[in-house]
Amino acid sequence: MTRALYLVHGWGFDPSFWTPMLAHLPDVSTQVVDCGYFGSEHRPALPDTPYLAVGHSAGSLALLGQDLPGCEGLVFFNGFPRFTAAPDFPDGTPERVLTRMRARLKRDSAAVLHDFRALCGTDAPLPGTPDVDALDRGLEALQTLDHRPQAANWNDRLHWMTGTDDPFGAAKAGFAIPGEKVEGGHLLPLTQPKICAAFIRRRLDDLR
Repeated sequence: MTRALYLVHGWGFDPSFWTPMLAHLPDVSTQVVDCGYFGSEHRPALPDTPYLAVGHSAGSLALLGQDLPGCEGLVFFNGFPRFTAAPDFPDGTPERVLTRMRARLKRDSAAVLHDFRALCGTDAPLPGTPDVDALDRGLEALQTLDHRPQAANWNDRLHWMTGTDDPFGAAKAGFAIPGEKVEGGHLLPLTQPKICAAFIRRRLDDLR
C-alpha cells in the first residue's frame, strides 16, 4: 500500500506549513521540500516507494513542471495549473500584480510577505529572514508558468481541493477535471488540516 508523500509548500511559506495536516497522518512517510524562502533550500530525494505528490498553491504549479518518477498521483490544495490571467484563462491574477510585487519585494520584502499572507488568511510571524532572490524566483514562476497541458496529462490521477472563499481566482477555479470545494480560504492545510488529511487518506486508500 502506498504510504509515502512528497510535499511542496506554496509561495511565502515554509515546510512548517504542513505540520497541522501531517499530525493527522502519523503513519505516512513524508519527504518535505523547503523552497528556501526563509533559509536554505532543501529538496529531498523522491521516495523510493510509490508515493503521492502533494502541493499547496504555487507548490502545485511547481510539481506539475517536475519529473516525478514513481508518483502514483497528485493531490493539490488551493492549487492551479496557471496563476496569471490570459485571454483563455480569465480566472487568473493580472500579470501587473506580480510585476508590482516583484518590484516592491526588492524594497521591502517583509511588507510584501505580510500583505500576501494576510490576504491568504494568516497573521502569523514570518518563519525566518526572507530570501529575496528565492522569493523573486517564486514570483517569476507564478508570473510565467502555464502547466495546463501537464495537468491534463495526469487526468484522473490528479486530485484537488480548494476553498469556496479562496481570494485567488486561479485557486478558486481549480482544475478542468472534477475536484472538491470546501468551506474555507487559501490555506486549507492550515485551517482545515483534518479535512485535508482525510482527503489524502482517501487517495492513498484508492491505491491499495
